[in-house]
Amino acid sequence: ETLSNRYPYSCYKQVFVDEVAYNYKSYATMSILNTNLLHSAVIIDQCYNTRRIMAQAIAEQFFGCFISMQNWSDMWLPKSISQYLCGLYCKKCFGNNEYREYVQSTLRDVVKYEEQYGGIILDPSQPPSPLPSSLNTPSSHTKHHEAQFYFSIRNLHTLSPMYIEALYKKGLLIMRMLEHRIGLELLLQVFNKQLSLAMNAAGQKIGSGLWSHMLISTITFTKAI
Repeated sequence: ETLSNRYPYSCYKQVFVDEVAYNYKSYATMSILNTNLLHSAVIIDQCYNTRRIMAQAIAEQFFGCFISMQNWSDMWLPKSISQYLCGLYCKKCFGNNEYREYVQSTLRDVVKYEEQYGGIILDPSQPPSPLPSSLNTPSSHTKHHEAQFYFSIRNLHTLSPMYIEALYKKGLLIMRMLEHRIGLELLLQVFNKQLSLAMNAAGQKIGSGLWSHMLISTITFTKAI
């Protein structure tokens, strides 16, 4: 209902597996979920967590499976968009207070991580903007930021799992910031445009050169905004 585009695949299945190491994983036309998410109708508290995770799995069918990242440095973008769409569902389903509490807890987690370990760069392929001071140059700022971590932030295989988790949470907050900057309707128009281009490209042959529309990058998303 939030997006004006239809579901990109012909079917969707949810498979519940016992004793998996994660709550969910999304694949094209299918999501694997943990059996611990299943609960009795009498247990109300678990309903919030289960519905949010199932909504996140469905949102990743659009952004994550159907539209994927163009480069490793863009991995934050599909995840952030799907988290944002999941948040809109939770806001509609559980109310504004529950949604604001979820955003507030996400903000606290990001602030706590950055205060303890250092700032998070969403797209490490591009140097961060220099600080508004003549004494700081882009190169010195980048070197200073790199020195804060024991691992390189330019390669997915060297990233800390805690860093990746905080990266995704910060991406959700960026989507919230864009909503406040340009408005919900314009932001959804950007999402729908990306989906429309991807669905049109999916029906074409590989030689048409349109399959690049099924990939999303930080640069193209910024231009669309």
